[in-house]
Amino acid sequence: MKNIFLSILVTITSLSLFSCEDVVEIDVQDGVSQLAVDALITNKAETQTIKLTLSQPYFDNTDPRPALGATVTVFDEDSVAHEFVDVKSDGNYVYDGKLKPLDKIGKQYVLYIKYENEEYVSLSKLNRVPKIDSIDYKVERFPIKPDNGPQDGFQPQFYAHDFEGEGDCYWIKAAKNHKYFNKSNQISVAYDAGFSPGSKTDGLLFILPIRVSLGGELYSDKDTLTVDLYSITKEQFYYLQIVQQVSSNGGLFATPLSNLPTNILNYNVQSTKKAVGFFGISAVSSAQTVIDKNKAKPKD
Repeated sequence: MKNIFLSILVTITSLSLFSCEDVVEIDVQDGVSQLAVDALITNKAETQTIKLTLSQPYFDNTDPRPALGATVTVFDEDSVAHEFVDVKSDGNYVYDGKLKPLDKIGKQYVLYIKYENEEYVSLSKLNRVPKIDSIDYKVERFPIKPDNGPQDGFQPQFYAHDFEGEGDCYWIKAAKNHKYFNKSNQISVAYDAGFSPGSKTDGLLFILPIRVSLGGELYSDKDTLTVDLYSITKEQFYYLQIVQQVSSNGGLFATPLSNLPTNILNYNVQSTKKAVGFFGISAVSSAQTVIDKNKAKPKD
């Protein structure tokens, strides 16, 4: 087992010579399916899920078919294997993180999938994540009644400091009354404590626009607010930025549509079978509060 991680890592490095970091244009004909991988896992001591489905034609609005019968394993840098099992035969391959969390900060992890005689691999790293120091909120009123949430309410923000050392990347997630904001246009990411490389925010308090990027809605008295800060790789940072751009793409000068990039590679470079999707592993810090109108800061 000791050489498994090294063997796969060497293969991924070799495959990267044949791959491109830019968006990949793939001509997918009707009836030709690709393996779609949703593999964003964390170090939390809870059930971790990797979802495998099959892609379908653009105009097919039916639910994606699950990819059944796959072997799904995550190896850590010490070549310890963590098996993900499709318990319910629904394409959701699960691992019990309560028994043995995937929590080796600073270590690399490899995803290995065998499906229909094809082998797919991907590499990610479990980076450090800072603690969320606190959450506060102030009285706010939107000038126009929004489609979602109240017009009058409370604007929250979280406080956290980026680590010293350039290049830490983060994904900020928020939940209102335990329901997470999961739309692609609600994605909030940070490079160090700012928006992008070169912003000179290394080691600082996260900038205000990021601190308040908690779903885009005002909160009401007694609402529960949850803030999660995920560590992500630079590769995942750029991937999520592309997801943001695609979700807001439109208008006269819109960028032509193209497939999202993927870090899932076929072990056999000669194979015509490709995969789509993304593999990433994150460390998570969380904070939660219940909005109390008596503790809110006054409107500026």
